[in-house]
Amino acid sequence: MDQESAMKLYLNGATAFFLDIPSGMEFGIDMMSWATGDKFKGIKMIPPGIHFVYYSATDKYGNTAPRCGFFHDFKKGECLVKKWDTNNEILVDVPRLEIVQYKTNTLYFDDCLGPYPYEELSKWNGLSSLLTKKLIHRLCPETKLIRSAMELFPTMVKENTKKRRKWGPIRSETDVGYEQLPNLVPKEENKIRFTEPPECHYPPGSSLSEITKYSLDTSYILDYMAEKHDSKIDLLAELQFSYVCFLLGLSYESFERWKKLFQLFCMSKDAIAQDQNFFAKFFIAVRHQLETIPEEGFLVDIVENNNVIYNGLKELFRTLETCDFILEDNLKDGTIQIKRFLLQKFGWEFNGLDEEDDDEAPVVVDCTEDKF
Repeated sequence: MDQESAMKLYLNGATAFFLDIPSGMEFGIDMMSWATGDKFKGIKMIPPGIHFVYYSATDKYGNTAPRCGFFHDFKKGECLVKKWDTNNEILVDVPRLEIVQYKTNTLYFDDCLGPYPYEELSKWNGLSSLLTKKLIHRLCPETKLIRSAMELFPTMVKENTKKRRKWGPIRSETDVGYEQLPNLVPKEENKIRFTEPPECHYPPGSSLSEITKYSLDTSYILDYMAEKHDSKIDLLAELQFSYVCFLLGLSYESFERWKKLFQLFCMSKDAIAQDQNFFAKFFIAVRHQLETIPEEGFLVDIVENNNVIYNGLKELFRTLETCDFILEDNLKDGTIQIKRFLLQKFGWEFNGLDEEDDDEAPVVVDCTEDKF
């Protein structure tokens, strides 16, 4: 990068000071992380917009603590200042006067500030394109911190034991008895405030045939959850939010929510005809996520869970291929592009979608008598 371009980015970008950070600590912003050195005091040339900052404390033996992170909407020329709290091992705010002092003397600390990794900006923009400050404020915990591991506490509050279809994957026989486990929950202020699904997966007053229909089509759940947001697209942004919290914040809770939301979109058959543009954007969001997926660990996990991604997309492609309405160009093109991408990256093919899966096909029994 030439000096003129660097100066332009410096003047238009934001600066984030992180004071008293221990040396050797894992520290990152968006798609890049580093081990801090003795001189590290923050990051400069941060492009305006929403970013995710994360860190993990390291002790003298090299052991790494659980990751902690936060979203921040950086403004042009903003100066953010936070200080390391040794007792709680988190970054905390500083008095306004201290912020003014560092903003005034930013150039003095230039050698102690690492430049934002612009080579990774396009990946981050793809993962966060739908995120807004308002949505993040709504979903983030009261503490504003995304933690990879939260301290759990037993609760005496009994959950609603009303029998109903669970949202998400059906539990296997090996899960029998999970109700007997103690009910451990994180502190309320530490919980991510994801949008909750309706109590039942079908509308009130549904007939038996309608209940059956909504067991195979999650459009009612999608519409119900979308109404909790300002717009339907915010529910797709929640998919991005949960993925970022999993990928960068290492939050398993967010991974579980991402899988459920992913399945929700893939199984919402009626909703496709109502808003094809929404599902075209779903394909774009998912493709950016799959481009950044860690192939070691994550893919092994989803394969062991009957491959949530493959089976979900297979069902969605089947719906699109057998639908009785005309596909709009943006959804048609999006389907072609993501199929091509999945074939190139994972070798996944989606042929014979109009045929029954082997595990769903009827069993044929030969009842003819043996002839001697």
